[in-house]
Amino acid sequence: MNFKRYQFLRATAIEKLKGTIEHEGNTTANAEDSLMLAYIGDAVYSLFVRERMTEAGIMKVQVLHNLVTDFICAKAQAKVLQAWDTEQVLTDVEQQVAKRARNSQVHVPKSATVQEYRASTAFEAVLGYLYRTNQTERLQTLMGQAFQYTLNSMK
Repeated sequence: MNFKRYQFLRATAIEKLKGTIEHEGNTTANAEDSLMLAYIGDAVYSLFVRERMTEAGIMKVQVLHNLVTDFICAKAQAKVLQAWDTEQVLTDVEQQVAKRARNSQVHVPKSATVQEYRASTAFEAVLGYLYRTNQTERLQTLMGQAFQYTLNSMK
């Protein structure tokens, strides 16, 4: 993306933010976009994992960072989603959210395969959907399962 295009998109985003503040609570349209749900889900799960790590009393920042990275990387999230699919953990609505997100057009980084990154996006979108729809108990349950699954698969 060239710099002028970036500047235009940034200015447009700022105007949207100002409009959102003026019309509080009018953000339901964003909740339907799979990539926006994944963006929110990524932040929610990252915070969840970071809280668990600090609650464990790990004091070295480098160790914390490396462990958190192991939990929130695309490969780990893809494995969790695969386990959820195998065990049929997700509801029909959650499966639809995951499917939409998995089929979204995303730029895949070199750190993961296309399949892993798409599955990771689907995992995050489910968490973002639960967060945005205020399904706190279900969100905590799934994040706890994901955390435990990843922890059990570590060496």
